[in-house]
Amino acid sequence: MRENVVEIKNLHYSYEEQAVLDGIDLTVKQGEFLGIVGPNGSGKSTLVKCILGLLKPQAGEVLLFGQPVRTLGERSRIGYVSQKSNSFNSGFPATVREVVASGLYGSLGLFRRMKKQDWEKVEEVIDQVGLSAFRDQNIGKLSGGQQQRAFIARALVSDPRLLVLDEPTVGIDAKSTAQFYDLLAVLHREEGLTLLMVTHDLSVLSSHVDRVACLNKRLTFHGRPDEFERKQTEILSATYGHEIQLVSHGH
Repeated sequence: MRENVVEIKNLHYSYEEQAVLDGIDLTVKQGEFLGIVGPNGSGKSTLVKCILGLLKPQAGEVLLFGQPVRTLGERSRIGYVSQKSNSFNSGFPATVREVVASGLYGSLGLFRRMKKQDWEKVEEVIDQVGLSAFRDQNIGKLSGGQQQRAFIARALVSDPRLLVLDEPTVGIDAKSTAQFYDLLAVLHREEGLTLLMVTHDLSVLSSHVDRVACLNKRLTFHGRPDEFERKQTEILSATYGHEIQLVSHGH
């Protein structure tokens, strides 16, 4: 039986007295790819912050690998990629290698120098995301899609067991977005990585994820993509408050 990588039990979170998450129960098993969708202000990013241990809920519990998130010792087991515009200052004078290497600093400690095997791991993940030709380029000179690949490499360099992505394709062109999802498919299907992705891109649900969660303060749906497709009009109306049509972007 596959272990529960993420287990959320009756989670409640409020900003001041405004409820943002109201009784969330959600499980992500080892090797699953979960896509979370919902309108702006539905609590998606708040849920991610609770999963990462950045916010403490007023009630309920978040378990990662069977442990309460706030007591989890090995933070390197979790990789995180946020929206490109929020995750890195692209004007910062750092090469792709340096950006990717920064993903090891948390596990290395503040004063430990990078060793040969650390740099070998950096080169390995740069190759894995298809940026070998750009390893020595300044991060700011890359396209939006290439920058997101670099940020994924930074998240992968510590060998995480869970990769959390918060709207990672915002501001990226259609071709780069398709390549980005192809990379996620390799990480998921060939590497067996557990993925949790918040997205506004409803078209990705049928072709890439194993399970879909629709969120608007409460979960309006949590199940397989085929179940979602059969009832999508009803589910999306309940989630967004009006009918939504899925549009294919050729992913």
